[in-house]
Amino acid sequence: MKFALAVDSRIGGRGNNEDRLAVTCSSECVLLVVADGMGGHIDGEVAARIATEVLVQQFRCQATPRLLQPGDFLRWALGEAHQAIVDHAIAHHLREIPSTTVVVAVVQDDTVYCAYAGDSRLYLLEQGAVRFRSRDHSHVQRLIDSGQLSEAEAAVHPARNRIYNCLGAMGEPEVSVLHPQPLQAGCSVLLCSDGLWSMVPDAELARVFHGRVAPAVLPALMTVAEKRGGERGDNLSAVAFTLLPADAVLDGRSGYIDSGTLAGFLPDDAIPGLLMEHELAAELQPRQPH
Repeated sequence: MKFALAVDSRIGGRGNNEDRLAVTCSSECVLLVVADGMGGHIDGEVAARIATEVLVQQFRCQATPRLLQPGDFLRWALGEAHQAIVDHAIAHHLREIPSTTVVVAVVQDDTVYCAYAGDSRLYLLEQGAVRFRSRDHSHVQRLIDSGQLSEAEAAVHPARNRIYNCLGAMGEPEVSVLHPQPLQAGCSVLLCSDGLWSMVPDAELARVFHGRVAPAVLPALMTVAEKRGGERGDNLSAVAFTLLPADAVLDGRSGYIDSGTLAGFLPDDAIPGLLMEHELAAELQPRQPH
């Protein structure tokens, strides 16, 4: 499998970054993770770190070199991550259990499998359109689904940041495992925290990915979202993946990977930060203040 990867995480207007992300792959499958530690709760960044570490550890134990049942693995691994967060809180005598949203995807056999808890999202972008995206575990999403609120109204709703599901906290999380989605060469998969998607409408995401690969898009996208968020902007993090044709020539470029050449797992330092393309600057202008 040949693909292009880009990752980025920024502090935005906050005092610290509670987001965490991870990428790893074997010769036959790829794991992508974004976790958003919940602000206002103790040790949100710890919950996000534990979630990403557990998911990577379990993937590396079971992807040998492929997962037998990717959907089942995702549901089980998120349960393990939740329990690890609870165990950490008990072992360290914390006043409350840390919590985090998380979205995790596996790409295997030209198919993407996804599971999530909270409002960190997965987008599947193809031919200038959002072919699919996850539905937030949030109060405004419930209002949208029931026809009481439009997407535009949800974007400015005072309760738009209220979610009802996460890893950690009290009670068992509600893990949503999505129906597997087939991928074709040129398709991009974007996982991101709400600090990114709340600043960039779906249609704009689809447009800037059209005809481009992840490393050429993500840095510019993050810069614009960060500027739009301004001094009050949230942390923002994303992992972007583009499936390449089997005959693509990679030429050793950073972020361009042929998993078939891996003897083990992708090294942690294999995806450096990448420069944005100048041609995106005109397409992704910061919004003017009202």
